[in-house]
Amino acid sequence: MKRRIYIILLIVGSLIFCSGITYSIFHSNVILNANDQNIAKFIFNAENLDQLELSLVDLNPGDIKDYFFAVSNSNTGSLSDVLVEYQMTLTTYHLVPLSIELYKLNGEDREWILTCDESYTRNEQNELICNTPIQMMGYTAEELDNYVLRLEFPNEYNDEMYANLVDFINIEIKSWQKVEEGD
Repeated sequence: MKRRIYIILLIVGSLIFCSGITYSIFHSNVILNANDQNIAKFIFNAENLDQLELSLVDLNPGDIKDYFFAVSNSNTGSLSDVLVEYQMTLTTYHLVPLSIELYKLNGEDREWILTCDESYTRNEQNELICNTPIQMMGYTAEELDNYVLRLEFPNEYNDEMYANLVDFINIEIKSWQKVEEGD
């Protein structure tokens, strides 16, 4: 009988001491007296939108339409304090046989960025997904990247079979802070 009591006491004692009950006190003596205590602002402005959706209802064979938009590292006088990278994703069903080209405007010059065509992949909703190369914006001065999306509906597709097709183009702009790599 004593042996059983010792075994039970040993088991209960083991459970109490080995159960993982821990008391901890965390204390820090860090004094924030450095001159550089500001938190960096992340500002990224794409016409106050993260997405632009273009309706293609009024586009007819032979039409060429340019859609202008801009991306900036500032907003109402506040400038971003960090390097910003961004990427644009064009999404469309591409049912209407449009030529879809994106250009970055540099003054009077147009720098070709991409042509969204069937060479890109489709997602599970059968949408064509076209990603631009990653662009970067600094933080030392205000920057404004101007873009134009050119849509051309070639005249050779002036056929009844294209009359009732419904399509769209969505431009999603994703941005994030660029973390500089050490030398």
